[in-house]
Amino acid sequence: MMFKKTKIFLSVLIVIIGSGFFAMTRGIKEGKNVEINSVDISKLEDGTYVGKYSKDRWTSEVEVSVKNQKIENIKVLTEPLTPDVSSELWEKIIEKQNVNVDVISGATVSSKAYLKSVENALKK
Repeated sequence: MMFKKTKIFLSVLIVIIGSGFFAMTRGIKEGKNVEINSVDISKLEDGTYVGKYSKDRWTSEVEVSVKNQKIENIKVLTEPLTPDVSSELWEKIIEKQNVNVDVISGATVSSKAYLKSVENALKK
């Protein structure tokens, strides 16, 4: 009787762990392959632009402030995927004045979600 309960418990545990692993890895391959396109900021008028990207568990909405054809500020409107990543990316984007910047090592998919959100904002 004890052996049967242990066997059932282990089976349930394996299903839970397997489901968790699937949920954690779902969308990673697609997320790494998201293409980030250049944006011509010189054509943008002063203002605030909002952009969103959503795929699987990566959802990001940002507000991008543009003044004198320059990106002045970027703010996350949704709960940050990874706050440290967004701060570092915003610095890179503002410095380079483009979304074609290197992703943050170890946070490729989150980085691409943020970058795509900024691109989507500026392409409206």
